[in-house]
Amino acid sequence: MLRVVYATSVIDRRDFRILTGANLKRRYRFVRTPGRHFLNELVILAGIATLTSVITALAGLGGGMLLLALMAQIFPPAILIPLHGIAQCFSNASRGILFRKGIQKAYLLPFLLGSLAGAALIAPFVVFIPATVGALLLGVFVLLTTWFPNQLSAEKLPSWLSGAVTSGLGVVFGAVGPMVMSALPKQHWSKEEITGTYGVATAFQHGFKVLAYIAVGVQLNDYLAHIVVLFVGAWVGTLIGARLLMQVSEVGFKRLLKWVLTLLGIRLVLINAWSLLA
Repeated sequence: MLRVVYATSVIDRRDFRILTGANLKRRYRFVRTPGRHFLNELVILAGIATLTSVITALAGLGGGMLLLALMAQIFPPAILIPLHGIAQCFSNASRGILFRKGIQKAYLLPFLLGSLAGAALIAPFVVFIPATVGALLLGVFVLLTTWFPNQLSAEKLPSWLSGAVTSGLGVVFGAVGPMVMSALPKQHWSKEEITGTYGVATAFQHGFKVLAYIAVGVQLNDYLAHIVVLFVGAWVGTLIGARLLMQVSEVGFKRLLKWVLTLLGIRLVLINAWSLLA
């Protein structure tokens, strides 16, 4: 059971987005009340963290969105996005460390500066942006940049602008891995360079996202056990995925990456289009 506590009153978690929009400086605390399913919840969380980290390490991305969807079955949105951000920050950072020799620093540094600026600019408005419309447009963008790279290529954007746009969207939607991947100039990079650079870029972006949510009042003190479990699962999954990655060919890796981007883009379009029409 989950409840939101402020002072002596209990506030319905569905009201959190409205309340933070009007009172950005107020501090709210999410309290996990004890229950008999707590241990089972941690075990399930460890399993999905490991599985999704394997997928991300192997395919380059995809695990973050899958983790977000699975965690949404356990946590409400207001706590889901920052908690997911912590898990992905660690998972992507560990992958960046494993493939640190392939990191493209010349591209990465301005990308990170843009990411910091994007998160800082969007954070105050996070509760006012219509998530369904934005996610639908994000799905369309991913499909266009994947299948029509010459006509509409995110790779042609300056790295600082790519960082600002993707980081700002990440604050709102939680997981924008496909867009970050589509923005990387990866056509002439090896799979190790793609994996290492993507890992560090998204690790910092998720970190900026978590800081943005903390700035608007979300506290994670009652979720330390969940965070530890997510850390362990992410690290184990990254190690397994890194070993499997060595056995995948360059051509096979990029083909798999293209279809993962396609499936994730279609998923975003269908789910959010259905929500708008319903």
